[in-house]
Amino acid sequence: MRGWRRAPYILFRGAARALERASRASMYLAAGTLRLHDLRGAITNSWEEFGRSESMILSGLMSWEESLYGRFLKPADRILVVGCGTGRDLIALLKLGYHVDGIDPAPRAIALACHMLEREGLHAELSTGRIETVTLQDSYDAFIFSWFCYGYIPQADTRIGVLRKLKPYLNPGGRILISYIPAEPPPRSLPIRLTRVVGRLTRSDWRPQLGDVVGPAAGDWQHIHYEHQFVEGELEEEARAAGLTVVFHDRGDGTAVLTAS
Repeated sequence: MRGWRRAPYILFRGAARALERASRASMYLAAGTLRLHDLRGAITNSWEEFGRSESMILSGLMSWEESLYGRFLKPADRILVVGCGTGRDLIALLKLGYHVDGIDPAPRAIALACHMLEREGLHAELSTGRIETVTLQDSYDAFIFSWFCYGYIPQADTRIGVLRKLKPYLNPGGRILISYIPAEPPPRSLPIRLTRVVGRLTRSDWRPQLGDVVGPAAGDWQHIHYEHQFVEGELEEEARAAGLTVVFHDRGDGTAVLTAS
């Protein structure tokens, strides 16, 4: 760029970057006012509307899922899909012949999944609730945390508690399959420090941790999106704390398989 246009371009570009940084910082400050109940409600709300189109629900497994499930699932496995949502991966697994149940905290998503199962002539036991608090009735050969759902559980101690909870319900040789978002590049600590400061001032019971990412839900600034991105070694630490062993881990794909130690 040449001539007189260069100076205003640089000025306005710099202003845009400053405003973008300020908006991100404000989102982290706002997140600090949330209590865990509110944060979990926001997470549920952000996924109520996800994947509701028929084409999405019937689109089948993604390539990384086909690779992971084909390697670590057995034909006779009984599976619980954690975060089954509207049923995309659950329906695909049923069509492959697996015995599959599902759980999700979003009631409208579960209702649509039930409708699609009926329409496809399939059956699965679906329940509405959070894996942290639901009472499990049966044991399984595999627990699958659907597409990044493990990282939508706030706080490491809660995620570890979930893994500990699932461990007694694993049949001999059972597996826990997880997908997650790797923190690349390593997360910055300043946004989390800002959230923690506001949390202390507002006496929030949520303890934000490095790797927590917040932002507007699907571009909607009235609602918040939360996810936890994992630094190298973090998933192994959580598995070890829960008494589980990582038998497979591909950080490039963000996938891992855990078994009882």
